[in-house]
Amino acid sequence: MFTLIKHLKKNLIGGMLFSIALGVLLIMSLEARLPSVESLKDVQLQVPLKIYSAESQLIAEYGEKRRTPIKLDQVPQDLINAIIAIEDRRFYQHPGVDLRGILRATIRLIVKGKKEQGGSTITMQVARNFFLSRKKTYLRKINEILLALKIEQELTKAEILELYLNKIYLGKRAYGVSAAAEVYYGTTIDKLTLAQMAMIAGLPQAPSAINPISSSKAALKRRNLVLKKMLSYNFITNEQYITAMAAPITTFYHPHQVKVEAPYVAEMVRQEIIEKLGEDVYIKGYEVITTIDSKDQLAANKALLQTIFEYDQRHGFRKPKNLSPANRFTTKEKHAFWASNLQGLPKVGHLQPVIVTAIENDKIQAILPNSNIIEISLENMRWACPRNSNDKTPKNPKNIVTVGDVIYAQSLPNNIWRLAQIPEVEGAIVAMDPDNGAILALSGGFDYERSPFNRATQAERQPGSSFKPFVYSAALENNFTVASIINDAPIVEADPLGEHDWRPQNHTKKFYGPTRLRVGITQSRNLVSIRILKAIGIEKTIDFLERLGFSRSSLPHGLSLALGTSHITPLAFNARYCTFPNGGFKINPYLISKILDHQGNVVFQHKPTIACENCEEQTNATPAPRVLSSQVAYLTTSLLQDVIQHGTGRRALQLGRHDLAGKTGTTNDHYDAWYAGYNRDIVATTWMGYDEPRSLKEYAATTALPMWMSFMEQALKGKPNHSPEQPPGIVTARIDPNTGLLANNGQPDAIYELFTEE
Repeated sequence: MFTLIKHLKKNLIGGMLFSIALGVLLIMSLEARLPSVESLKDVQLQVPLKIYSAESQLIAEYGEKRRTPIKLDQVPQDLINAIIAIEDRRFYQHPGVDLRGILRATIRLIVKGKKEQGGSTITMQVARNFFLSRKKTYLRKINEILLALKIEQELTKAEILELYLNKIYLGKRAYGVSAAAEVYYGTTIDKLTLAQMAMIAGLPQAPSAINPISSSKAALKRRNLVLKKMLSYNFITNEQYITAMAAPITTFYHPHQVKVEAPYVAEMVRQEIIEKLGEDVYIKGYEVITTIDSKDQLAANKALLQTIFEYDQRHGFRKPKNLSPANRFTTKEKHAFWASNLQGLPKVGHLQPVIVTAIENDKIQAILPNSNIIEISLENMRWACPRNSNDKTPKNPKNIVTVGDVIYAQSLPNNIWRLAQIPEVEGAIVAMDPDNGAILALSGGFDYERSPFNRATQAERQPGSSFKPFVYSAALENNFTVASIINDAPIVEADPLGEHDWRPQNHTKKFYGPTRLRVGITQSRNLVSIRILKAIGIEKTIDFLERLGFSRSSLPHGLSLALGTSHITPLAFNARYCTFPNGGFKINPYLISKILDHQGNVVFQHKPTIACENCEEQTNATPAPRVLSSQVAYLTTSLLQDVIQHGTGRRALQLGRHDLAGKTGTTNDHYDAWYAGYNRDIVATTWMGYDEPRSLKEYAATTALPMWMSFMEQALKGKPNHSPEQPPGIVTARIDPNTGLLANNGQPDAIYELFTEE
């Protein structure tokens, strides 16, 4: 018996030694395969791409993870204490692994037969989050322990805690405590209350299941547990505890705090950033500073939406779809039916889909997707005369809608609603600095969510008469003067096939005979423009236009070129117009000013060419190429100022400024309406039309020009008049307005005109 016991004891000791040796070998093997923790010293967290205006106002954020990295000294001590209290009370005492915690978890496993508490320290969570999967296995736990020990040898407690606070997932796409403050409370961590800090501190255990948005009861229970632990560890006073415990849950989801609404700009920047820096830009924390001026962008958005609404409503109310349930339905059942049908309808811009539920003599009632009932007064429906109706001012809502009609409503201040409809027409607006091409504002359509097609940069349309200034500037460069006489008389261009001869006309259908060049552009005379082009020569004019930046392939090789039958985008067209106010220089539009990495280092800085003479020597700037003499640029501006003072742009006189210049453009059959105009500081182009071209049935003076005026009124508000400075080589002379020749002494109808000295 003794021999047997001795033999068993020997085998048991041998087995234990073997197990220990095997365990040591396993640990050595695992340790050899562990990743280096050196990378944690210079870790780059996945931070989204952020796009800002020139004043650093947020335009857009791209990336699956919302994260705003912060330094440890930026985190309130109460938040640090809350996290330590609930996650790792002995964080500052243990070497990365808390043996007490592991022992406690082991005992619970033995007693209850299941894993309830992992015993993971903050350091172990850092190890798991940076290097390991979240799959719960004993092997992962061993690796977690070994990595935690290594991390504690390489990093300080402060460095470990900072990594944890920035890395940990806290639900609703929020990574790190700073992002959680933004997502749940719409604020920064330094403005959180103690109760809010405790709520965030409780989230790491189960961020998806116990966050206050998804499960308020579970979140409240967890928050209160954090507060109890903080009190028991003397992190807070009893008075603080009582106040925080009584605080209600005030969380709701806060989307990105976009300050400047510019989705078309954001998409342009996103695409350019990917081209420059690659597909991983969404996680590297780049910050892009654009040239967008927040105030100008707001003005552009408002001008485009307002003009489109006004145009659409001038052309009548389109009959809406009707969803009337069976008569046997009760009122409650009808409301439920309508509300459910509204769920699938999109909100377009600022317009909300609703269904008419009741009609009275002076108002209607309509149901929202959330089943709430709104009212729309007759006064806020009067614009909606049916198309092709003689009744331009409906006397009763019944003349406009019926119960069950699916309509759109526009929310106004003070809970007032207005009848609306989704416009079919589209528009674009772009503005830039004429001296360097910086894009100050841009919108490519009524609603980006409905149509991301950017009409400012992608829609190549005919500019119509707004193209004429380039033909006139070509004339001034080729021995014409602003007083030259051109015969406004019929022209017939024979069709080589003998089918349809080309017989261009003025928009008035009249001919005016001998006409001074200034009058020709002021009154937008088509025949004058065509004869000027014919006199210069088509090829010579195309060479001139190509020098200014127009694409040769887009320019028609015929006399229709004078009437703006080329194709160009509003952005490109606006850039070409910049040549006039900047004194004759060709600039290139740009949107990205600079790009910063996650540490604030500049990784890209745009260096635009500048419209200036000898600026390279003075300011180290790169001068833009001169493509037009300063004298011709100035004379062209003088002509375009007259278009506003006396011609097709007279409506712009309402702005009360004398420094504005510009030109309307309406194409054949009113398919496209343009206005391009400027003062010395800003150039803006507006366009209106249908994506599938059809007649607007209006001229640019009532469509594109009002959009331009609305924008310029705000963009130039409070700014003094600023016209291009008259360059050397310009003289003034008295001329006979009928002949364009020098006036006789004492001639009573003589007028002053500008000329170049030669």
